[in-house]
Amino acid sequence: MCGIAGLWTEDAEAGGAAFAAAAREMGSLLARRGPDDEGHWSDPSGRAQLAFRRLAIIDPTPAGHQPMLSRDGRSVVVMNGEIYNFQELGRELEARGVTFRSKSDTEVLVEGLNLFGLDMVPRLNGMFAFAWFRPADGQLALVRDHAGIKPLYYSTTRGGRGLAFGSHFDCLLHTPWGVPGPVRTDVLHLYLRIHHIPPPYGLLENTHQLGPGHWLRARPGHPLETRAWWTLPRDAEPDLPRDGILEPLAEALERSVRRQRIADVPLGVFLSGGVDSPLVTSLARRQTGPELKAFTIGNPGWKQDESAAAAEYGRRLDVDLRVHPVSGEEALAAIDEVRAAQHEPFADFSIVPTLLVSRFAREEVTVSLSGDGGDELFFGYERPRSLLRDGELFRFPRPVRMAAWALGRAGAGPRRSDAVVHRDPGAYYLDVNARISADDAARLAPHAPPPPADFALYRFERFRGLRDLAGFSRYAEFYGQLQRGLKKVDMASMRCSLEVRVPLLDREVIDLSLRIDPFDSLRNGTRKAPLRDLLARAVPRESIQKEKRGFAVPLGDWLRGPLKPLVEETLLDGDLYPSGFFDRAAVRRYWESHLSGERDRKWGLWTLMALQWWARGPGRAAA
Repeated sequence: MCGIAGLWTEDAEAGGAAFAAAAREMGSLLARRGPDDEGHWSDPSGRAQLAFRRLAIIDPTPAGHQPMLSRDGRSVVVMNGEIYNFQELGRELEARGVTFRSKSDTEVLVEGLNLFGLDMVPRLNGMFAFAWFRPADGQLALVRDHAGIKPLYYSTTRGGRGLAFGSHFDCLLHTPWGVPGPVRTDVLHLYLRIHHIPPPYGLLENTHQLGPGHWLRARPGHPLETRAWWTLPRDAEPDLPRDGILEPLAEALERSVRRQRIADVPLGVFLSGGVDSPLVTSLARRQTGPELKAFTIGNPGWKQDESAAAAEYGRRLDVDLRVHPVSGEEALAAIDEVRAAQHEPFADFSIVPTLLVSRFAREEVTVSLSGDGGDELFFGYERPRSLLRDGELFRFPRPVRMAAWALGRAGAGPRRSDAVVHRDPGAYYLDVNARISADDAARLAPHAPPPPADFALYRFERFRGLRDLAGFSRYAEFYGQLQRGLKKVDMASMRCSLEVRVPLLDREVIDLSLRIDPFDSLRNGTRKAPLRDLLARAVPRESIQKEKRGFAVPLGDWLRGPLKPLVEETLLDGDLYPSGFFDRAAVRRYWESHLSGERDRKWGLWTLMALQWWARGPGRAAA
């Protein structure tokens, strides 16, 4: 796990000392991502500059230093992340005559790209964002892993003749070309609705996020080219019978955890009171022993405290569990650290406990396994269950669905899911993921344009049956909720220089999940049934949490209490960013409705504050 940044220009004569200095400054912004080493590389022709910060995980010797050149000097790579199948790929390359100088997965990557070009990318199983440059023809490629686990931002200028990239959005504000552009108010509107900026958008004109499973290629004399090399299918055809699910799934997870345990530094696990991380922990424990360190934090007195359930799992799984009880004072004090971790506007306040558990784990390990991804792939949230419970009603016009819903509420028929009253399943998903309603957004920012017209994540064409509806639901979760969650974990963990790996998002596990009928995951009204069945092999079934609680903080009360001065200083004193976008009186009324207890506005207030905190951060005034 590391940080990468760099510059590319079609005009080789434009490069030089200013470009090299800018690349070094961009790299310096990534010091928390890579405290162990730094590196820089300048293309002799002047076309490219690469910067790197290293968190040494695999082959921590100087042989793993980046930027890394291929043995013949024809390719150079900077990579953030890990290639989990690098040993297998390395043996194949050796059979073709490649000789390695290190035990690094990065060397396998650069030699593979040198030999196969971008055709190497679909063969990779890992979490990564990397840049590959070929000095001979001036070609630069940016590549991001299949699930978007590792971030990669880029900006363009001069009609595509110049490009900057980095692991943090803020890197794009420190290029030789200055600020990329003004605020994209349509993207800002989207941020207000769903409290983060999804790929492929950036907050400023000419800024972007490379999408999950995508690569971008810049070549002199050619327009920029972007392609998807992997996409989660919406129309997967499950082929595993219900009684044939567990063994293939168990074997896939066993191999995934084994691959992702490879490290030359101490490794532990996050352990919650839920299903996914206990399952990962049980597999890692079986492969290691009772010395496996597991980490959780408690929130005494909070209704969603999971530390007791996690401690029970720790006892039953026989791991070396560390529990850190977090006081309200400690959590509040962490907000300044959270603000510093957010290199772009980001408003999921569960980043607070995520940062706290990352900081706690980093005291003893450099790598931690996590359970992220299980909910999205195996239907673990209430959203898909609610959508699919009465999904057949979506074959009828909305007035018919609303009538059926109303009859159920009146006791004159079956009680229907609230999902069916929405215009379509896409509108339902947008509504349940929005933290500021469309009406409130219109009041807070009355002159904002609509969100980007090409934002199609929640676009739903027509009802094609329950199987298709389930596929849409999984797709929306994978490219919606999951992207926000992965960004949160990356921001929080890398602020603490901790690498977090996600075995449930291993490509083999994803492929296996697509072979399982969604309704086998939702068997008998439960959620994630196959994962629960596997966990029940390690702990008594009755000890497994029945409903997802998640981990939360009492933010609404904090905003009315100890954080009240911070809210008012941030939102009511002085101008708001961007100038003229918000209605100041509407913002005040929005805050007062929360303060009085009339409405719970915690999500919206945090979303507004996160934007202002980012805008007022070091080096961002010009943005």
